[in-house]
Amino acid sequence: MQVHEAIQKRLSIRRYADASIPAEHLDMLFKALQLAASANNYQNWEFVFVKEPELKQRLVPACSHQRFVRECAYFIAGVADPTLKWHMVDITIALTQFALQAVEFGYGTCWIGAFDEAHVKRILNIPTDKKVVICMTLGLPAGKHIPRGRKGLEEMIYLNQFGRRFEAI
Repeated sequence: MQVHEAIQKRLSIRRYADASIPAEHLDMLFKALQLAASANNYQNWEFVFVKEPELKQRLVPACSHQRFVRECAYFIAGVADPTLKWHMVDITIALTQFALQAVEFGYGTCWIGAFDEAHVKRILNIPTDKKVVICMTLGLPAGKHIPRGRKGLEEMIYLNQFGRRFEAI
């Protein structure tokens, strides 16, 4: 699969099949995280992968009662040192690479920004000096997922100045 195809196929998956992820796929997914670009190459990221059903169930109320959190193969908490300036960007880059690698293997992911950080930290025993920047689910999609519409390029890409249409579009 080409990167462009993975980008086109990536969707936010909120229904997961009861399926495990083989170790060789996890190794490649972990490598996608490891190889991500980061500010000053600080690699300011740590990831808690939650597989235990009881823990995922406890995370549901911490994640605005999004039930698919308990149904995924893995719930992932992206953790960083918040004293480093680009911690939010670095985690996002790493998890974007992860999500695209997941698509290549036929898995789905969903970004979770609606979560109570203190609650997630308590459940996962994350130190108080660390920040849970973002969470994500991973698993085999169940059922058919339909892509949502996207803005037109002319609505978001400009040339030289904000609002100046890029005529090549």
